[in-house]
Amino acid sequence: MLINLIRKIDKGNAMKINNAYLKLLLKDQRGVSSIEYAVLAAIIVGLLVASFGGADGLSAIIEQTFESIKTKITALTSGS
Repeated sequence: MLINLIRKIDKGNAMKINNAYLKLLLKDQRGVSSIEYAVLAAIIVGLLVASFGGADGLSAIIEQTFESIKTKITALTSGS
C-alpha cells in the first residue's frame, strides 16, 4: 500500500515520504522492548533451571536436608 502511494507521487516527494517513514520506524521502541523482555525472561528461566536442576542444585540440597531430618526423627522415635 505504501509502495503504491510512493509510485503515484513524484520522485522528490517520494524520497521525503520514504525518509519520514524510516524516521518513524527508528523512533518506534515497541519491538526493542519486546526483545528486552524476552531476553530477561530467558535469563530468569536459565537461572531457575541452573539453581533447581541437576545433582548439585538447590532441590538436591533441600532434599538432602529433609532426608537428614527424617533420619534423625526416625532414630529418635525408634529408640524409645
